[in-house]
Parts: sequence; C-alpha cells; structure tokens
Amino acid sequence: MVKISVSFKDEHIVRMTVTGHAQSASKGEDLVCASVSSITTGALNALDILVHDACELKLTKGNDPVIDIIVKEGKNRDVQHILKAVLIQLKTLEETQGKYVHIQEVQL
Repeated sequence: MVKISVSFKDEHIVRMTVTGHAQSASKGEDLVCASVSSITTGALNALDILVHDACELKLTKGNDPVIDIIVKEGKNRDVQHILKAVLIQLKTLEETQGKYVHIQEVQL
C-alpha cells in the first residue's frame, strides 16, 4: 500500500511524505503506482524549479522508496498552491483506489 502523510500547521502544509508500493499489479504494470509516481515526480520537479529554497526535498530509491517534502517557509503561497494541488490529485486517486492508497492528515 502507498501511504501518504500530510502534516498541517495553521492550515498550511508543512510536510508531505510518501512511502510504500501499491502492488495493484505486477511490476511494470501497476497503474496505481505509476499514478502516484507521476504525481509526486511532478511535485518534486515543480518545487525544485519554482520554489527551490522554500523546501527540503528528499527522495530515497530502492525496495521501499520514500519521498519526503519538508517546507521551510510554511506560508509561502507558491509552495502551498503546489502542495495543495498535489494533495487534491492524490485524494482523487485515493477515492478510486483506496485499497492501494491511504492518506493520513495530521494537525500539528
């Protein structure tokens, strides 16, 4: 299962972490995993290009990949718009693929 943790402080996203595998199909044919990968890769690229200094971006590859986005400037509007758009995309995926994707939202 893909697990997504989103931490909020004062209604601002301050951290987003994505871990795990969907395992909805065999390797190379897993459309849920491909969807999560596309959404999160787009997010990492947008954050790196548009607001590079506002976030710490971590990507750990391997058998259990981890994507970790830590917001340095929590009230940066561009960062918040990007992350909220990403969260909307991931929630849409969770609605149809809840067996494979779970989002946990935490208020700090």
